[in-house]
Amino acid sequence: MSPHHGDRPNAKKITGALALATISTVFPGFLIGALSQQVSTEFDVSASRYGWATGAFFIAAMTGSIVLGKLGQVIGPRRQISVTLVVSACAQLTIASAAQSFEMVMAILAVAGFVNAGNQSAVNLALTQAKIERLGVALAVKQSSMPAASMLAGFAVPGISLTIGWRWAFVLGAALAICSLAAIRRVVKAVPVVSQTNQNKPTSRRADLLLAGIGVMFIAFSAGALNGWTVGSGVDAGLGEGSAGLLLSVGAICGITGRMIVGFRLDRNRAPFRIAGFLTLAGALGVATMSLRDANIHSLATIVAFGAGWVWPVPTNFGIIKTNESAAGAATGVTQTGVYIGVATGAPIGGWLIQQFGYDTMWLVVATSAAIGASITLSINRRFMARPAARTLPAIRVT
Repeated sequence: MSPHHGDRPNAKKITGALALATISTVFPGFLIGALSQQVSTEFDVSASRYGWATGAFFIAAMTGSIVLGKLGQVIGPRRQISVTLVVSACAQLTIASAAQSFEMVMAILAVAGFVNAGNQSAVNLALTQAKIERLGVALAVKQSSMPAASMLAGFAVPGISLTIGWRWAFVLGAALAICSLAAIRRVVKAVPVVSQTNQNKPTSRRADLLLAGIGVMFIAFSAGALNGWTVGSGVDAGLGEGSAGLLLSVGAICGITGRMIVGFRLDRNRAPFRIAGFLTLAGALGVATMSLRDANIHSLATIVAFGAGWVWPVPTNFGIIKTNESAAGAATGVTQTGVYIGVATGAPIGGWLIQQFGYDTMWLVVATSAAIGASITLSINRRFMARPAARTLPAIRVT
C-alpha cells in the first residue's frame, strides 16, 4: 500500500477546488470571446477592435505573471488564490452592472486578467505543496479547467446571452468565483514558507524556461484565436449564433477529454514536451481545415483543433513543474508569460486578419503559428525530461 494512500480523498478535494479556482478567474477572458456577436453589436465595434477585449485580459495577465508567480512563493498559494478570486468576482459584477462603453469593458477585463495570472501560478504551486501522488492526473484536471471555462462560455451564448442578456453571463462568472473561494478556504491549507531564497529559484536554466515560453507563445496564439473567433467563424460559415456557441462548447469538451487521456499517462512518461509537440501538430491540421468555408467541415475541423490542439498545457506544465518542484510558481510564472502573450495577441491579430483578408486566411496563419510552436517544443524536449516514476510514486518534496 502506498504510504500516502490515506491522503487520496483529500488530494481529490484539493484538485477539484484548485480546478474550480482556475475556471473562475480565466472564465471572463474566454467569455468575452464567446459573446463577440452580442457585445460588438451593443457597442458597435469592428472585429479587429473587438479582438482587443480578449487581448486586454491576457495582456494584463502577461504583465503580472512573473511578479505574481514569485509573490505566491512568498505569501503562499492559499492567500494569493483567495485574493484573486475576490477581485475577479468584483470585476465581473462591475462589467455586468456598470460597463457603459467598450473601453470600460476592456479596462475591467484587464483587472480580471492581471489577477488571473496570480491565480494560475499559485494553483501550480499549491498542487506541488499538496504532495499529490498522481501529479499528471491532477494537472490534467487543473488544465482541463481552461477548456471547461470555454465550454461554459459557449453554453452561456444560447443559455443566457440570447435569452436574458449578455451581462448576466458575467453575473454567472462572479457567482462561480465566490463558490470557488469557499472551496479553497475549506480544503487548501496554508503552507508556511521555509526558505524564500530557495523557493524563488527554479532549477531549470532561465534560458530554457524562456525558450519554453517562446514555444508555448506560438501555440497559445492559436488558442487565443480559437477561443476568440470559433463562434464568429462558425456564423460566417453558415451556422446559427446558438449553434456556433454550442460548437465552441463541444470543442472544449474534446479538449478536456484529450487532456484527461494524456494526464493519466504522464506520470510514467519521460518526454512530456514530445507529447505536446506532436499533438499540437495534429491540432494545427484541424485549424488549417477550418479555413474551408463550409459549416459541416468547419464543425468537424473545430473538434480536431480543440481535441488535439488544446492538450499541450498539460504535458508542458508537467515537464516544467517536475523539473522545478521547489519553485513551481516562479518557474511557471516565466513560461506562462509566453502563454499570455500568445493568447493576448491571438484574438486581436486574428480580428485584423479577418477584417483585411477573411476567415480563411486567418485560420491558415493561426495553423502556421501552432506548427512553429510545436517545432520549438519538440526541439527542447530533452531539457524538460521528467524522472522515471517508480511503481509507487514518491511524494513531491517541498523545500
